[in-house]
Amino acid sequence: MIKKRGVFLGVCLINSGVVMDEQIQSTGESQVYPVSFIDLSVGSIISNGFSKGFKYLFLYVGSLILWFITLWIPYLNIGTTIGLYGLIVKMSKDEKFSLGEIFRKDYRSLMPDFFLLLALMTIALPFAYAFVIIPGIVLGITWLLSYYFLIDKKLSAFQALSASAKATYGFKWDIFGGLFILFLIHLVLMIIVWLIFKEPVDEFSALPIGISTLSVIGWIIFIVIGLIFYSIYAGAISHIYKELSKRA
Repeated sequence: MIKKRGVFLGVCLINSGVVMDEQIQSTGESQVYPVSFIDLSVGSIISNGFSKGFKYLFLYVGSLILWFITLWIPYLNIGTTIGLYGLIVKMSKDEKFSLGEIFRKDYRSLMPDFFLLLALMTIALPFAYAFVIIPGIVLGITWLLSYYFLIDKKLSAFQALSASAKATYGFKWDIFGGLFILFLIHLVLMIIVWLIFKEPVDEFSALPIGISTLSVIGWIIFIVIGLIFYSIYAGAISHIYKELSKRA
């Protein structure tokens, strides 16, 4: 019975995401939020991802490391997790923040709505991906900005989902294209590092034939590139939120 209710709820949430887009289209809400003043394209997402990512690189990566170090502390770790989303809101407004930003108690006050939003998305997205992946990608982009609306505008979980659906309507291809190209750049760099720093296969290795491991230097470079791209992804999403929050 519980499983059936979970499936029913997941399908309802998927349908609600689709209905949101259909309502926007049928009622002309996309005209209420004009797109002429919105600077959002594949190119702008990539360029702002790099510019904002490097501008806030040390602060964002430093905050990410602090989040990881304190992840084991109950209750505090919830606030710092919400705080990481809050950093992207700060970046979208070009506001300054300190390394201690993620520890602000204001973020912990958002815990109930944050958990409700997390639960709704956790239930719905796997069901959407089960329908040959594409619906999951569409729904993921539709709700991409939900956490930021919740934090920035102090919306409820359902209001944040609705605001994100309205904001991203008509821009899904740009969002997907920009983030996907950034991912490809990241992937290519990781492959290059692996090809340069892979160690020769030891005949006594327990690894399957043909699989090499990275040298210590290779692993360090892997981690550094990963942290840099975390900041770049954050910069890209902050630009997306900056532009599309004008529509909500």
